[in-house]
Amino acid sequence: MNITRPYVMLAAIVILASLPGCVREVIVRDRPPAARVEVIERRPSPAHVWIAGHWSWEGEWVWTKGHWEVPPREGGVWVPGHWVERPRGWVWVEGHWQD
Repeated sequence: MNITRPYVMLAAIVILASLPGCVREVIVRDRPPAARVEVIERRPSPAHVWIAGHWSWEGEWVWTKGHWEVPPREGGVWVPGHWVERPRGWVWVEGHWQD
């Protein structure tokens, strides 16, 4: 019996599961509510960028408040997250910093 084969298979599964393309999407059947109008507080410093609030799905729609954040790198631009309609429902696409 070759005992290394199960370990090789397990290692392959762990590696594949850790790849970004293997992230499980949560599909929500209900359309997200309209965005809330937020009062944007005073900018803490010229380096801060406003990250707008958005609706999150936690078994029900929950508003995630907007906030100020300093880019991780100089010149970083925030690309907002957004909901995308797919054939089976709505999927959240995370916001991210872009150079």
